[in-house]
Amino acid sequence: MGKNVLLAYSRVPSFTNTVRDYVEAFGAHSVHRVHYYDMDSGPIHFDLTPFDCIIFNFCFWGRCLAVSPEFRARMRGFHGLKIAIFQDEYDYFLWHRQTVLDIGIDTIVTCVPEAYWPQVFPDEAFRKVELISALTGYVPDTLSGERPARPLEERPWHIGYRSRKVPYYYGRLTREKFIIGERMKALCAERGIPANIEVSEESRLYGDAWPEFIGSCRTVLGTESGANVFDFDGTLKPAIEAYLKRYPEAEFETVHARFLEGRDGVIRMNQVSPRIFEAIALRTGLVLFEGEYSGVVRPWVHYIPLRKDFGNVEEVLAAVADTGQLETMIARAYADVIDSGAYSYRRYISRLDAHIDARVPRSAGYEPCYGLIGWRQSAGSSIAGNPGQDLQIPTLTPLRCEDSIPDPFLTLRVRGGAFHRGLMRRYERLLYSSFGIRVRAVLGRNDVVYRVMRMFARVLTGRWRHV
Repeated sequence: MGKNVLLAYSRVPSFTNTVRDYVEAFGAHSVHRVHYYDMDSGPIHFDLTPFDCIIFNFCFWGRCLAVSPEFRARMRGFHGLKIAIFQDEYDYFLWHRQTVLDIGIDTIVTCVPEAYWPQVFPDEAFRKVELISALTGYVPDTLSGERPARPLEERPWHIGYRSRKVPYYYGRLTREKFIIGERMKALCAERGIPANIEVSEESRLYGDAWPEFIGSCRTVLGTESGANVFDFDGTLKPAIEAYLKRYPEAEFETVHARFLEGRDGVIRMNQVSPRIFEAIALRTGLVLFEGEYSGVVRPWVHYIPLRKDFGNVEEVLAAVADTGQLETMIARAYADVIDSGAYSYRRYISRLDAHIDARVPRSAGYEPCYGLIGWRQSAGSSIAGNPGQDLQIPTLTPLRCEDSIPDPFLTLRVRGGAFHRGLMRRYERLLYSSFGIRVRAVLGRNDVVYRVMRMFARVLTGRWRHV
């Protein structure tokens, strides 16, 4: 019998393709009944008894920077399996270390390489927590399988890329994302090579625009993902920000030498990015900085390697221009990475399903009824309603928190939760639009105005409340 699994996530970061794919994969591939709850809809007030397992997805940890004593107490009182999925552990996990221990997390799904587990999870209490290795993302169903691809000769851009500047305190690895774009954009312009390369927040692409862009490029640039600076005591970020406020023109190398030397790279988080899976699935070539990429792709087998000093750029550009050899490399990458199924969400979710089965041999036996407005323990028993679920409904698919509950024949109800969710959707749509990005940039020039407007937005949308 399948278990009842509650997946706690945040819809706000789900406007990005990779986050949405990750969240949707659980419902698509798990053998268990996965019930989604959007934590941005408010604190969990409904009954947790019917659930056999709660999974806190990484987008929850990224959004909920502070949790209330009530939330901690409720999670401590839940005696089923509790799984925390982390990404960007150098941020999110470090912010939530004590919370993880307080609420009794049983399993952590982590991107930290196993060799560094003793350094990242050193506390005695973490020896009771089971650690599972995972990548930051996998191949989604929407991109796997046969799909028509535009011939390379018909693609207008020889090289494409989108990135943005990342704060200095993340270190050299994240800095490479900006460097590869900035340098290659200039090099292509000098040589008249058709390239669509941008390294700004305003140029980022989301939704259907992203795969359309990838499919219009012969190759895309890429670097290893992750950051190799762990600020265990929380002093680096404020120190660097204070320094840059005093010396706003300071270069990265100056800041690195002053604050990060000897700390950057002590823990290596270098790994393959979901962006690489997307490009391969869309049959687009890869031009990547030399690296290991979690052993998924290999130089001159699956991608064109670019030296980090750009010393072989002519060789790289010649390889991009050779569409015959490039097509062979693309086909090989597709066969090894996509067709093999080795990096599919299906295989990843099956690993977590097996873990849940091992840790929870028997289900509590509850059957969900009517979109989870109630539960019953057998087909003949009566339905027990859940308090608070007139406004809060776990759903069978993500991003559906506005689903309605079957109403009586005639009723009059003001649904505050529905109003709040509608307001949030419109706010998020504006926040991440090109207009919203420009407004944030203008407001950010004045600290006082920016803080006042941010507080106003948080009060308006309810984000000032703790989880």
